[in-house]
Amino acid sequence: MSDLVDFLKARLAKDEQIARACSGTSWTVSAPGTVSADDARAEDGRAFVASVENEAYAEHIARQDPARVLRQVAAVRLVVEEHEKQAWVMEHGSRRETAQAAHAARETVLRLLASAYADHPAYREEWRP
Repeated sequence: MSDLVDFLKARLAKDEQIARACSGTSWTVSAPGTVSADDARAEDGRAFVASVENEAYAEHIARQDPARVLRQVAAVRLVVEEHEKQAWVMEHGSRRETAQAAHAARETVLRLLASAYADHPAYREEWRP
């Protein structure tokens, strides 16, 4: 299992590195078929990011906003850490502690996964881990 954990940690590190290398500003769909980022240096406050064939592609690219990717990396990293902690409890804890830990881990994982979407209007603050 440690090979899987190491694999996930390496993928997360690479995702984080790439996202940090990007502008770090919010990406949005702007003119038809384009994606822009907030940029105070641009004349209109928007910097061109990409041009695509259709609106679906533009929406997909905008949803890969570096800020969201960084939130997702942080959330998945915490899920991996939670797994490592719970694996220890499962190995060393009592039956009751193991059952409680398993229940807590399931809820924590869901909260962490949802935290990548904390900027979505339907996200609820009480879900924050």
